[in-house]
Amino acid sequence: MNHRIWNLENIKSGVELFISSHERMPTARDFDLCSYLPSARQVQRGFGGLSMLRESLGYGRLDFTKGNLRTTISTKASMDGITAEENYEKILVSHFGEAFVHTQKRYGVGSKNRYDFFVYAEDKCFGIDVFTTGRAEYISTNIRHKIKKYQSADSVDVVFLVSGESFRNQDIQTAIRSLPELRKSVHMHVMGHLEFVRYIESFRALVTPKNFRGAALIEEEQK
Repeated sequence: MNHRIWNLENIKSGVELFISSHERMPTARDFDLCSYLPSARQVQRGFGGLSMLRESLGYGRLDFTKGNLRTTISTKASMDGITAEENYEKILVSHFGEAFVHTQKRYGVGSKNRYDFFVYAEDKCFGIDVFTTGRAEYISTNIRHKIKKYQSADSVDVVFLVSGESFRNQDIQTAIRSLPELRKSVHMHVMGHLEFVRYIESFRALVTPKNFRGAALIEEEQK
């Protein structure tokens, strides 16, 4: 518990320290995680909430949960996710061939669930779910929401591919320690970029039929 007496002066010092370290304003979660900032609950009780606190500190009345700012954040996250999927699609196609990399493949009878990618290799097939995050502490939050979605696909391996930052494998493994349900699901794996590249390189690709004409070839012919 943080029993420090908080006032605008020492909170301002904490916020300035956070901005200098992270080059952005702290969010409610940052207030809860940083030892040099009060918790979001303390801010709510003492200062009327984060939006009013930011205004009192001279940063303007920003509200990360509403309006154009929320839209901007969501749009950036979506763009990051789309870019990541496009990049990994190129990597997968380069190794396995376009014929054996299916994008947005549906699974389950009567289900709308889809893998970002589904790959057929010589002795195995597996699904991939790509997600982007800039912070290690958000990894477990992302995966917790995905576990139930893929539990019905227990006959096929699923890779949760962490994109967005160059997380070390140690960072990822530390982040998922709080997910005991993941340890019970032996078909689910969490990887960063380097581990994923090693993973796909461990599989032998199937032979693409000689007369196969994929979308990439058709697009090239139309140029």
